[in-house]
Amino acid sequence: MPTTFTIGMLTLLVIGSFVISGYSYARQQALKQRRETVRKLQLQADEALNFQTLLLKIDPSYELLTKLQTLAVDALRKALEITPDDSLLAHNLKAQRQRLSDYQNHKRESQIKCWCISDAELAQGQSQLAQLDKLLDLFRNRGDLTIAQHQLLHRHLQKLQVDFTANSYLYQADHFAEQGNLASYQLYIKQAIQIIKKSYLDEDEKNNRIKILTERLNEVKSTGKLNQLSNLIKPENSNSE
Repeated sequence: MPTTFTIGMLTLLVIGSFVISGYSYARQQALKQRRETVRKLQLQADEALNFQTLLLKIDPSYELLTKLQTLAVDALRKALEITPDDSLLAHNLKAQRQRLSDYQNHKRESQIKCWCISDAELAQGQSQLAQLDKLLDLFRNRGDLTIAQHQLLHRHLQKLQVDFTANSYLYQADHFAEQGNLASYQLYIKQAIQIIKKSYLDEDEKNNRIKILTERLNEVKSTGKLNQLSNLIKPENSNSE
């Protein structure tokens, strides 16, 4: 009898240890899954915020800024619901919500300058805009953007890419005009014209912009002078922007 009792107790202890071990393992897996979910949500928020600095500088519209900020806020909110005691996450969410409110009310601290001052800076900006275009595709495929929203933002980004590139070439042209460099002046205006020609801009806008730049080229060809020309993009009496 004592032997049977002892065996029974040992069996219960073994079964109990298995139950406890299984519960502990399940709990660890659940915690691991929660941490991974939070990590992915924070990554989604970072993805949406990565292009904020560039857009604040070059995009006069708030449409794309507001949508990206909304996606970031939604991701952070979901992450905080999983880990409500995370004070750093709560602070970040509060800050991003304030930024979203600013964008919705068309507020920003930076001055809009849809151009850059060098070829190196232009290449960097173009690369960022191309990455943002791919990110919009990712958001669409993930269900964060509807097809209609994606198409609208994609068209907006296409126009922004054209404006940024063409304006940057025109800034360079203005710079060379100040130096009296006729060949480089003409080259950068021609590059701007080619960008506009290849774009998906509205035909009236495209033709008007090309007409203005072509007239400027013809004027320069006929006079051979740069010192009497007004700047195309670069603010007057400014050495750098």
